[in-house]
Amino acid sequence: MKPWELFNFITKIGHGEYVTSGDDVQWIIRIDGKEKVIRLIFEDSEGATDWRNNLTFPKKLYKKQESCLRASRGWGDAWKSCNDDVMAALIKTVEILPDYAVHICGWSYGGAMSLLAAEDFHYRTGKKASVFTFGAPKPLWGKKTREYVRSCVDEARQFAHANDLIALLPPFPGYTRLATDRVGGKRSFFQLLRPDIWHCAYGMESLYK
Repeated sequence: MKPWELFNFITKIGHGEYVTSGDDVQWIIRIDGKEKVIRLIFEDSEGATDWRNNLTFPKKLYKKQESCLRASRGWGDAWKSCNDDVMAALIKTVEILPDYAVHICGWSYGGAMSLLAAEDFHYRTGKKASVFTFGAPKPLWGKKTREYVRSCVDEARQFAHANDLIALLPPFPGYTRLATDRVGGKRSFFQLLRPDIWHCAYGMESLYK
């Protein structure tokens, strides 16, 4: 799928179709027989959780972790609350369709979950998924964490509109995504005050030209 097609595909999935696990994390697995892709998709947050997680401090995700993985406390805790359920379903699907690629996708809050899920998938299976996100905030903390998570994934495309305020959060040094594929032209302070427009604009084909 082209980026705008993927975004529209994600947003057209009905809220009631998602599985809810852990601390209100919504996810779904969709199989694309034409492209031979298994897509794990995370829904955006519709409540205050997204904003709260944008402003929390980094932490190690697991007590006995051997890696340098550090992430925002809010997103990290949310992922840990559901990771076993999500990974069990994804790994089972991969075992059924071993020749299919794995794409982990999300918009907004779901984009933050996508990065943590990709690291977890690699840790459990040794396999690498590709990550595609739209308007994702920056859940990882530190250069070492970014380099480590980057080594856990295949392709990483993270689209961020120049005037999407959500993609600039958390507003503190050290927070990062794996990549930033900037779209949307020049940044405007006044347009940053309209996340209701630009955070939802990723379905426009013209943005990607």
